[in-house]
Amino acid sequence: MGIRNSNIYWTRQWARPLTLEKQKIFLCLLIVLFLLIQPAKHGVLGSEIHQHPENFLKEEGTKGLRVLPANWTDTRVQPSNAMTCLSSDDTRENNCVQVIQASFSQTYSKTFNSSLEFRLIYSYSDPHKNFAVSVDSSDADVEHPILFVVRQQKAVTSWELPYVLESSFGYQRRYNTFRRTLCPQPTRRAESVNQIVVDVSTSSRSNVTFSLKMTVDSQLFVRLDEERRMSVTPSQNRIFKFTFPTSVTQVAVTSKSLDDVCLTVSVQSPKCPIFDTIYNVEYEGFRQTMTGQSTIIVQKEQYPEGFYLVYIVNTDDEKCVNSRTLAPLRTNRTKEVTFTIQETVSVQQFRNVIFIATLGVYAGFIVLIIATCVLVEFRRNKTKQARREWEATVKIHKSELEPISEVPEFQISETTKTENGHLDLSCHAETTSNDADDVFSDTTNPIRPTRQENKLTSKRWRRVSEMTKHQADFYNKKSKRYVSELCIIAVFYLIPAIQLVWNHKDMMVTTGDQDMCYYNFACAYPYHLLIDFADFNHFFSNIGYVVLGTTFVFITKRRDYIHTMMMRKQNAVGERGIPPHYGLSYSMGFGLIVEGILSACYHLCPTRMNYQFDTSFMYVLAVLCTLKLYHARHADINVKSHMAYIVLALLVLLGAGTAFTSEFYFKLGFTVVHLIACVALAIDVYYMGHWKLDKETMVEHVNTCWKSRPLYLERLTLVVVGVVCNVAFAVTQLVIDSVDFNTHLLAVFMINLFVYSVFYVIMKMHKREWAFVTHRIYPFLFLLAALAFWLTGSYFFLKKAAKWEKSPAESRMLNQECLVANVYDTHDLWHFLSSTGLFFFFMFLLTLDDDIESKSRRDIPVF
Repeated sequence: MGIRNSNIYWTRQWARPLTLEKQKIFLCLLIVLFLLIQPAKHGVLGSEIHQHPENFLKEEGTKGLRVLPANWTDTRVQPSNAMTCLSSDDTRENNCVQVIQASFSQTYSKTFNSSLEFRLIYSYSDPHKNFAVSVDSSDADVEHPILFVVRQQKAVTSWELPYVLESSFGYQRRYNTFRRTLCPQPTRRAESVNQIVVDVSTSSRSNVTFSLKMTVDSQLFVRLDEERRMSVTPSQNRIFKFTFPTSVTQVAVTSKSLDDVCLTVSVQSPKCPIFDTIYNVEYEGFRQTMTGQSTIIVQKEQYPEGFYLVYIVNTDDEKCVNSRTLAPLRTNRTKEVTFTIQETVSVQQFRNVIFIATLGVYAGFIVLIIATCVLVEFRRNKTKQARREWEATVKIHKSELEPISEVPEFQISETTKTENGHLDLSCHAETTSNDADDVFSDTTNPIRPTRQENKLTSKRWRRVSEMTKHQADFYNKKSKRYVSELCIIAVFYLIPAIQLVWNHKDMMVTTGDQDMCYYNFACAYPYHLLIDFADFNHFFSNIGYVVLGTTFVFITKRRDYIHTMMMRKQNAVGERGIPPHYGLSYSMGFGLIVEGILSACYHLCPTRMNYQFDTSFMYVLAVLCTLKLYHARHADINVKSHMAYIVLALLVLLGAGTAFTSEFYFKLGFTVVHLIACVALAIDVYYMGHWKLDKETMVEHVNTCWKSRPLYLERLTLVVVGVVCNVAFAVTQLVIDSVDFNTHLLAVFMINLFVYSVFYVIMKMHKREWAFVTHRIYPFLFLLAALAFWLTGSYFFLKKAAKWEKSPAESRMLNQECLVANVYDTHDLWHFLSSTGLFFFFMFLLTLDDDIESKSRRDIPVF
């Protein structure tokens, strides 16, 4: 009974909840039991512990070594050369960590392997100091490199030695030396102690040696107008920081070098991390490749707190040479660079030059043109009155028309048909006394020859009346088809062109790759006007084409209105003077406007793909000017508007194809087509459109040409000169290895226009049509002005400040500083001068035949 009561007592006691004291006792017993059953350990690197116990950390109040977890980091200031190990396994990687309280500007050379890791701690209190780390190792292996990790307050940077870079050709470059500028991280508390921790480790089991040195980078900050010289290698990039002065809103970073090693220049925001390797530099800011010269325009509104300037040498020169050129292999890739940061024109000065000075000059020019037109109109009316009085006084007889045709009038004997029914249109003939009189026969007969009679006539000198068998309204309406069709073409051509170029420009801004657009960076100023422009001055300088094209359209409209009023008052006006073809003049004016818009689009982001937009409507203008001259005296032998535009469309397509290929066979095929077209056009011009491609007829013509002198000697001279010029251009295009096919094609059009214009002027002088030259001198003045502006503009055009045929880096070698008001360069001057030259040439064509506008068309020869 007593035993039972005792058991019940103890059961009740244990069933009660444990007190706090009992819980502590129980926990202590468990800890003691756990420690007793643990096996004994001797620590790590036992021999080194006994020999150098001062190199190991000890817990305060104990005599043994402290065992730490692998991810342990002591935030306390460690004693110099203290070492901490994790286990006694000497083969374990990063088993021990030796902590070194390092000093700046001191070189630390260490030998270690995979069992040891070094931690260098640099302490500093000045928050405005900047640092650079240089490391070197001659025996590091690619398979087991030395890893360097730099930890700052807000950034972690790492690299390895040997520093390996892979080139575009697939081979690797190894560098045993590496230098990096650490990203500055100023702190708000100047009194606090900041640390930079450098961890050095390797996976190599054999000993390797490295040296490390951290210095204060006193060259980081650069001032305005300060010139810096430096050496850059692929493993030793250079970083600088610039802060805008208060009064400076825009600067130009100009870098120059005497060697051709390819280098990348980058402008980045002043934030960490800095993208300072060739692999990550594309992720921030703007960048350019460079060989000898580079310029980057930086605005304060983009980087109000300043910017970093980073120089990185590329592993090879692939990005700095043309795709058709093999990049040279260089063993020494050290590049010497000099750079300066200079203030450019301020935004206010830029606005004054662009919007006040430029537009003011054009406003004054337009006023001068209006005054000139008023004077010309006054002289025209006065001359018309004098002409009418002279014609009323002197009756027109055959003898009085001799001065118009000094050369004896030859005429082929009346054209007959051969036995097989073909026309006998020989290119030579003998002179008869009756033939000369046929030219002036029945000048009072108002009935014009039919088209068949026109073809059967083979006179030495034809008259404009024979080439204008329709009424004046017919030619006016027919020529105005050029205007409507041109406007339709322009709309459908402009919309995709603007979209494409704008997309290229946006891509350049988004990616920061300024190699995408071929600007003259030494004179390319960004500006915001409704939208952001990366190169506004070259865009705006095309305003001359638009302004002068619009002015020419209004001048043409005025003359068209006066001509229409005169025709309503006097029906005989349609029988006098040259058919005006105002539709072609309107087309020339609108074409000049569209050319200005397309040229501005091209300069949003100039590239090889976009260059066709800058030249396509120049083809149109050249062809329209040529047609304007030819249609003046060949109204019935003209090209229909849709056929002319179809040919131009094929040529534009051909020029666009050269953006994808420039092979020799392509050029050879174009040359063959060019020469065939040239010969066919020459024959058509010589016979004035009245010839047949018939075997017997052609054989007869060839046989006749060898036996007698040419009938149309003047036109033969024109044909020979034109063919020779075209052959010369074709051969030159084959010999010269150039990818700029569009410019070559434009030169072909321009030289043919020049040859025909000279021929037309010479023939007018030969026929004494400028007998009133003292009264009608303004066409001469327009021609002289056009030549003066064209020649001056050509000089600036040939001094190219950028070439898309080259690589972006090679193109920047041609970059030139601004010439006028620190805003406009040579290409801007070309825009101003060429547009003015085209305007004066259009005025020359418009007024060229004003001296014979009162003369009967029966008295105006065709040539």
